[in-house]
Amino acid sequence: MGKLLRIAPLALALSLMFVGAALADATQDFREGVTAASKNDVDGAMVAFNRVIEAGADGDVKNLASAYNWRGMCHEARKELQLALADYSKAIEVDVKMAEAYGNRAMLYMKLGDEAKAREDATAARRIDRKVKVPQFDK
Repeated sequence: MGKLLRIAPLALALSLMFVGAALADATQDFREGVTAASKNDVDGAMVAFNRVIEAGADGDVKNLASAYNWRGMCHEARKELQLALADYSKAIEVDVKMAEAYGNRAMLYMKLGDEAKAREDATAARRIDRKVKVPQFDK
């Protein structure tokens, strides 16, 4: 019993280290994705955002939604519009207050010729953040 009590704190410390390392990995992957995307390295960004999404962003809802939103932008850059639409929608599902995902989806709906859905998403985006970029509509 005494040996178990000596080992338990070590086991707890090691498990906390692994949790901390996983959190750092997801954050690092997200940063790598953003850096790659900002350098127009869409393939590199996709790999990094896929890792974040596969890890569930280690429970961080905002980072998970952001990873879906960024991956959606990568899909859009590749002209994979339906995949982009799915990722923007997933970002909104994960975080209903993500104005950027609503704005991106509104812009994509305009590209796809669905002005009614674009207006709906633009309105939702503006309710959350008046500064978010949304399509301009004729009155």
